[in-house]
Amino acid sequence: MALNGERWAIILAGGEGKRLSSLTQRIAGDGRPKQFCRLIGQSSLIEQTRDRVALSIADDNILAVVTRAHERYYGALLGQMRQRNLVIQPDNRGTAPAILYSLLRLSKLAPAACVAIFPSDHFVSERAPVHVPR
Repeated sequence: MALNGERWAIILAGGEGKRLSSLTQRIAGDGRPKQFCRLIGQSSLIEQTRDRVALSIADDNILAVVTRAHERYYGALLGQMRQRNLVIQPDNRGTAPAILYSLLRLSKLAPAACVAIFPSDHFVSERAPVHVPR
């Protein structure tokens, strides 16, 4: 199957991180959601996600979906991103609305884009994949 259009990425970072809030409170000293916390390594999960995505997608083609209430956490982390690449939700309404909201933005920026969506609250190891025999 041939792909038409530029490759784009959407990083989802609007969640509240309630299930790990006691851990992130101990690590960060405040109520930040886990995607803005350094759980493993020297950078936050959203920074790790952005760096991993940037291996395959041009910086100008990476959108980050965030929630206005988290600005104090993402402002510095995503400061180098162009304003047009930040999709700021007024409130967190869940994953599906975040994806729809960002796709509506992307449809104006690049109507023929091919897009991949990445959660920012997962840890992805840098280890080589394990071969599983059939």
